[in-house]
Amino acid sequence: MALEILDVGCNKVRAPEATSGIDYRPYPGVDIVHNLEQFPWPVADDRFDTILCRDVIEHLTDVVRTMEELHRIAKPGGLIKIWTPHFSHPNSFRDPTHKHHFSFGTFDYFTGDLAYPRYSEKRFRMRRREFIFRKPYALGKFIARASERWYEKHYAHRSPPHGLYFALEVLK
Repeated sequence: MALEILDVGCNKVRAPEATSGIDYRPYPGVDIVHNLEQFPWPVADDRFDTILCRDVIEHLTDVVRTMEELHRIAKPGGLIKIWTPHFSHPNSFRDPTHKHHFSFGTFDYFTGDLAYPRYSEKRFRMRRREFIFRKPYALGKFIARASERWYEKHYAHRSPPHGLYFALEVLK
C-alpha cells in the first residue's frame, strides 16, 4: 500500500514524492483547490501518512487552527514536515505576505513539552528540528551545533540561518 503524501500550498511545483497537492489556485499538480484560510479543508479525517508544508505556514493567518487542521487530516502517527524562514533571516520579513515569523522553539507549544499556555488540545511529538544554512561553512552552523537555544538567542542575527525544518509526529 502506497503512502499518501499531501503537499500543502504546493503552488506550481508539487513535491515529487507527494501523491496529492492542495492550493488556492488550480495549478498543475494541485488536486484540491481550496483557500487554506477556510476551515475545514475538504479532506477526509486521518487520510495522509505525511504532510509537507514547504514555505507556506508563514503565509497563513491562524497557525494554531492550521496545526489543528493538519492534525485532523493526518493519520495517527503521521508526520508533518514544515519548512519556514527563520525570524532572523531577511527573507522572513522581505515578503509582504508573511504573517508570522518562526523560531527554533515555536512548535514546542504543540508538543506539551513547555510549561507555557496550551493553545490547542491537539498534540504532536517533535521528531526532528534543525536550522537550515545555505552555506556549508556558515559560522552559525557550528555555533548552533553546540547549543541551538544559545545560538538563536545570542548569535542568530549575526549569522542567520536561512530557515527552519520541523518534523512533527501526530499523536491521536
